[in-house]
Amino acid sequence: MSEQPPIAITGMGMMTPVGLSVAASCSAFRAGITRITPVFGKMLTDDENQPVPATGGRVPLEWFTGGPIEDEYPGHEAWKLPIPPPSHAFVTPGPARLLELAGPAAAEAWKQARADDQAPRTVGLYLGLDEHDEARALADGLGDALRVSFVLQRADRLGRAAGLAALHRAVRHMVEGRVEVALVGGVDSLVRPEAIDRLAAEGRLKSEDHPQGVAPGEAAAFLVLEAAPRSKALAWITGTGVAEEPTAGTEDANEGVGLTRALRTARAAAGANEPSNFPRLVCDLNGDRYRAMEWAYALIRALPDLKQDKRSDPWGPEETERWHPAEYTGDTGAASGVTNAVWAVTAMRAGYAHTRDALIWGASDGPLRAAAFLTTRNLAGRS
Repeated sequence: MSEQPPIAITGMGMMTPVGLSVAASCSAFRAGITRITPVFGKMLTDDENQPVPATGGRVPLEWFTGGPIEDEYPGHEAWKLPIPPPSHAFVTPGPARLLELAGPAAAEAWKQARADDQAPRTVGLYLGLDEHDEARALADGLGDALRVSFVLQRADRLGRAAGLAALHRAVRHMVEGRVEVALVGGVDSLVRPEAIDRLAAEGRLKSEDHPQGVAPGEAAAFLVLEAAPRSKALAWITGTGVAEEPTAGTEDANEGVGLTRALRTARAAAGANEPSNFPRLVCDLNGDRYRAMEWAYALIRALPDLKQDKRSDPWGPEETERWHPAEYTGDTGAASGVTNAVWAVTAMRAGYAHTRDALIWGASDGPLRAAAFLTTRNLAGRS
């Protein structure tokens, strides 16, 4: 496969359980801050059949309005009545929650790209969503909030790798000249009552009895892409790849065939064939043993020469570290791919990634696998 023309990232926005902006979230990631708390709206039962709240990563939207407000319940202590949970700890069900998360994150990215200060251009919207969510209301809400008319609207409703699949689609359309600017985002909330219900019914929630389960989370992350940037590029997308895992949904062993193919495609498109200065890895591993094994197979097949560049980080490890934000936020589902891309770019620009190249990858519960190569090297003259 021939190398693709680089596509510029000119704006980024993000909301996570550990921060309401890119700067806040990435600083918390770097510091190792975890925010897994009780989430109300869907009660579970403990070993004694008593109701307990689920735990997960909830975005603290109450801080947009000054912070949590203490509710007063006079008489509860005297009558020995349990105090109800604070109102802000409840998560809005359905698509309304997605817009609550996506609106501020998209606005942050759009403002940084200064897209409103430039002459009108064809703008496309590309969303990565969970398979249970619809895109129309979210797309309409984003268009109204940003005052943008999108000439193209595409949604990949394919789970955890959906954000990177949306990125792949946007890059392809920009290379083909179908849009000049793309707003690419991933948004998901696995702490909504209906999502926790599904995870509980499938026996996938993390607990003391099930340590390899999923700690649900939620997030929204957006990138503004430009093929011919009119403002300074934050980073460049040099290669993307998508594939499907043939064993998904079957009883056959997963040996990382689909993920290997996605990684190889992205690597070839990026021209990343030199083992030196290999990239920072940011992925969506979430504690699921099945997916960790899949990555191990794909690593051997697609990236056998993956080593950390000792010149850029002489005290770094021999093997490139993997970063996985799920340990801080819980599993953010379809938002994870773009979230990972935003952190990678931020870390490279700040210098603590110890490299100027990053590899992002993701794997859905279904067949979809996706990957992308990013760089903060100066590629303004390359086409």
